[in-house]
Amino acid sequence: MNEFVNSIAEAMNNSLGAPLTVFLLSMIPIAEARFAIPFGMSMGLDPLVSFGYAFLGTSLITPILLLILIPIINALSKTRVFAKLGKFLYDKFEKKSHALDDKKSSDGASTEEQSHKSEHKPKLSKSDLKKMGGTALFVAVPIPLTGVWTGSAVASIVKIGFFKGLVSVVVGNAVACSIITLICFAFSDYVNYITLAFFIIAVVVVIVLIIKLIVFKPKTAENENAANADVTSADASNDENNADKDASTPMGDNADNEKRS
Repeated sequence: MNEFVNSIAEAMNNSLGAPLTVFLLSMIPIAEARFAIPFGMSMGLDPLVSFGYAFLGTSLITPILLLILIPIINALSKTRVFAKLGKFLYDKFEKKSHALDDKKSSDGASTEEQSHKSEHKPKLSKSDLKKMGGTALFVAVPIPLTGVWTGSAVASIVKIGFFKGLVSVVVGNAVACSIITLICFAFSDYVNYITLAFFIIAVVVVIVLIIKLIVFKPKTAENENAANADVTSADASNDENNADKDASTPMGDNADNEKRS
């Protein structure tokens, strides 16, 4: 295993150089800094240097992702060839954003309405702080599918705002990069095994996502309308049942209730 990692590291080092390799690897989804940092150390980079290039690469791509990732996915969803892929990706990102998105506020206003109301307010609301903290914490966990790509998509879906989302993702990314660097430094003698482990995990994640994409069935407008119709019919039947119960109540019972009151 060591020879396999060393051979790849040597080849990349001779072709691109260790710093540029780490910088570019950190921008690739799923791999990101989680793979780039230990791989950079496998190429002989100092842990702090590997951290610096990986953090720089992931941080530079974050504002781009915040601006174009969700619009591109939505555009793919409207095409014939990539419609399923676009809907699959959006569905995955949307599920991960549910924990951060407050559907209703205490006064019953939706998140979108709150964002319009707070456009002219310079201070951060509690909802904004919760979303920023949740996004940062989500990105800070150094496991696949919680990096800057997913974090940027989540921040866009919950409409946290560009600058707030940028700060949240970068802070969380700094924590994740620090954790990976500390782990690799503490187990520097086994950094090749750590690199290989992250590579295997990334490959497994890609395979699982491909399988899920194949069996994924996007929601169609007809299915959504049918679901809404079922909910409406259920509510109507409940109203009819309640009305039947009220009509079947004996008059004597009503009179006794009035006397008691």
